[in-house]
Amino acid sequence: MNLSPAKIDASPEIENWLAQFPEDQRITARLLLSRLQFVSRDVYSAWLQRVVAALPSGKTYALYSVRKLEHGSPLWNDEGEIVARPGDSLGSEDLVYSLVANLARANPQTLLDHSSLTELRDKKIHDYLLIDDSIGSGDRVSGFINAMLSHPTFLSWWSFGLVRIHVVSFARPCEAEVKIVAKIKGSDHGKRKFRKSSKVDFTSEIVYDTDWLEGRWGENHQQVIQLCRGQTKIPTKRRLGYGGVMANLVFYHSVPNNIPGVLWFTNEKWQGLMPARAVPDWLLALIDQTSLVASEVATSQTDEIVRLLALIKRGVRSSRSIASRLGVDHKYAVGLLGGAQEMGLLTAQVRLTAAGLDRLKHAGSTLALPVWNRSLYIPSSWCAGRATVQPPTKEELASLGLADSVEVSAFTDGDVGQTSLERSDAKAATPPFSVMPHLPAVSGVNHDTDGPLGSKDR
Repeated sequence: MNLSPAKIDASPEIENWLAQFPEDQRITARLLLSRLQFVSRDVYSAWLQRVVAALPSGKTYALYSVRKLEHGSPLWNDEGEIVARPGDSLGSEDLVYSLVANLARANPQTLLDHSSLTELRDKKIHDYLLIDDSIGSGDRVSGFINAMLSHPTFLSWWSFGLVRIHVVSFARPCEAEVKIVAKIKGSDHGKRKFRKSSKVDFTSEIVYDTDWLEGRWGENHQQVIQLCRGQTKIPTKRRLGYGGVMANLVFYHSVPNNIPGVLWFTNEKWQGLMPARAVPDWLLALIDQTSLVASEVATSQTDEIVRLLALIKRGVRSSRSIASRLGVDHKYAVGLLGGAQEMGLLTAQVRLTAAGLDRLKHAGSTLALPVWNRSLYIPSSWCAGRATVQPPTKEELASLGLADSVEVSAFTDGDVGQTSLERSDAKAATPPFSVMPHLPAVSGVNHDTDGPLGSKDR
């Protein structure tokens, strides 16, 4: 769910927040609000129930809600009992903790609620579900796993390959898996019998690329970034959110700190829209004016199948590439491909069938797929001069008022009626190494012992 332009304009609270921006920045601030995605408690709870219901049968799972612990603090005390939670609120972990308790009460034979080491040993538990709402930098999850490994008993189970950890979060960045595995204890060397990366897996509803800001903030994402960076009343480290993630996902029960600081940071100079990282009641009422119904969920699932077919028609057939484009887990993408094949939309070779092509045609112009920027990137440190690297574009020629008939080669030698400064400089000084002509690479077979051609006189 998100905020429509009509809802944004109708809210006096949002107008007060917008008044803190200069007049020329308020349109971009409205755009930032419209790109936020809100997740209700019911949506999150229903998703978690589906994940748990899909777990392989015949096993017993120990469930733990991920929370931030002091560095070096163990999850279990010396007697093997779970460390007590503090009396004050822990933010997003409070809802997850209550959901874990409800799941365990509904399935007492297969799900355990924050078990002690004694219970884990007696029931010979090997699978552990660490549940969170959203992963940002991965520090909280890796710290929680290391707190589990701080107890020597659990560490020995881990070392002998008796532990399998399943990290379950509604959303996470693609980079989270590598970061979390790198920070937890243990070795991932290829010669290890039980590599730590083989003992941890991830499940999420939304998987996004941190660097692909256009997927979250739209085509005008650069304007949104400049807006957030330009708010000097907010500390630098909080302007783009924790870790510079620039996430756009907001939960009803908690506001993540990896969303832009203009939305939640509050001090004597700035009043955030969601102060103390909590969604105010007026904002909940504004969002819930158009609630999410079951038919809308079914429509989103149908759109997902259509997007899959469109990607395959474009030539994207690798399951990992499809997962990246759709923003889902790899195993979910594999299941989506299998479902499309069972529906007769795809062949075993991942090609569109006649039914799949017909389904795609009937989707019409409502289908929206991400447009990837494939333009060539040239670091500025590689460039000795603008004209020496690449010719100007037609837009640059037009901005200079040159006629279309003027050849690019003529422009690079100097404007009409002018002597080329670059050519005169070239006569006076040796050109830099980055623009000197180089011979093509040659094979190493029968390599000349005297060195490459031109290295010395023959």
